[in-house]
Amino acid sequence: MNISQCIAILGNIFKTNIIFILFYLISGTISKAQMPISETDAKKLRYKKVEKYLKKNEVRNNLHFFSEIKPSINDSNDLTGYYFHRGTYMVNAPIEQVWNTCMNTSPEKLWSGKMLGLSCVYSNHSGKLYYSGNQQFETLELKQIYFINLRMMRLFNIAAALITTKIDDDEKCMEFTYIEGNKSTGRQTVRLIETDDGETEIVHETFYKSGSKLRDKRLYPLFHQKAITDLHEKINVYSTEKSSK
Repeated sequence: MNISQCIAILGNIFKTNIIFILFYLISGTISKAQMPISETDAKKLRYKKVEKYLKKNEVRNNLHFFSEIKPSINDSNDLTGYYFHRGTYMVNAPIEQVWNTCMNTSPEKLWSGKMLGLSCVYSNHSGKLYYSGNQQFETLELKQIYFINLRMMRLFNIAAALITTKIDDDEKCMEFTYIEGNKSTGRQTVRLIETDDGETEIVHETFYKSGSKLRDKRLYPLFHQKAITDLHEKINVYSTEKSSK
């Protein structure tokens, strides 16, 4: 067998196995990017309820990685039978400025207040978990998961989690969907509308359902209104600060 024949044979072997080689390389890259839920640093979560929530969700849904977490509903789900809540807020700033605030302000600054407390954010884009206090992370992305602690009347806490399922720059609209394992299923849509006088109206609409009539009819609307007011007060503050500069 001469050198040319050896080269030809090696070339055929390479062509035959190229798919397997690529699959191996890609699989290795993906596996490295995934973060196991079990590697969460409990000391950095800040809230015990979020720590318990993660452990319970991991066991109940048989999850191993944050990347396996899914929205509780998708666009094909029929929302008939879901409860509906609507809140509106005015911001004395141009719509582009308000949108920029929503897209490029640290989640720790926006998702905090009298009732809201941000614990951590998982980015499916980078495969990293960002704990509250980590200023490396300041951009809203699709498939981000927000783990939040809700303080209820200063008496007890509830953990909740939302995943970003829509960002529309043209329509100035974003959507957050409750993840599987949350007490409530459904989604929240935040839409920005430019007013005739150059200000911005924010419309926050929520479809939700938990299976408990008492919770859905009496408790959820009251506390949800307080929670989203926390969020929009911060959007207002940071939007008007930037607008005045």
